Amino acid sequence: QSLWIHRKHSNLSNVFGEAPGAVMEARRQFDNALDAMIHEITIAGEEDENNPSLKDGDGDGGGCCHYLLPTGFSAVDILFVHCCSWAQQIGWLEGNNGTSIHTSTMGNSDENAPKPLPPKLEAYLKQCRSRPAFMRATGLRKNQVDEKKKRPINSKL
Repeated sequence: QSLWIHRKHSNLSNVFGEAPGAVMEARRQFDNALDAMIHEITIAGEEDENNPSLKDGDGDGGGCCHYLLPTGFSAVDILFVHCCSWAQQIGWLEGNNGTSIHTSTMGNSDENAPKPLPPKLEAYLKQCRSRPAFMRATGLRKNQVDEKKKRPINSKL
């Protein structure tokens, strides 16, 4: 919901109106929720008090992290990675290697600076984004965007 509030009152402010206070509160709520989610990610080899039997990812031999549910990769991971990507795109969360993908439209104060990408979250995102299905979906989406850019704009709309 925090990300949608940003979208409504920043990118779509001509429709929904500007509400910088709502966007700032949404950002605060996002940061709190992100901290809670990061706490749920367990790096391989870390002791997991909820499930100490998980020691090296999801058992596929290539994982550095556990997924969010003890049963392995799920829709929860897909949604969380999507939200992190969105936050990176709007400048609420650093991109990989400490870069900001996009600068927030709400000013340049420290409270608007992108949240640093903790190593635990960076490893988790890399693991999820390196899954073959994720890479295929990303490629398909890129092709859709490229095709849309090639189409002439219909001035009758």
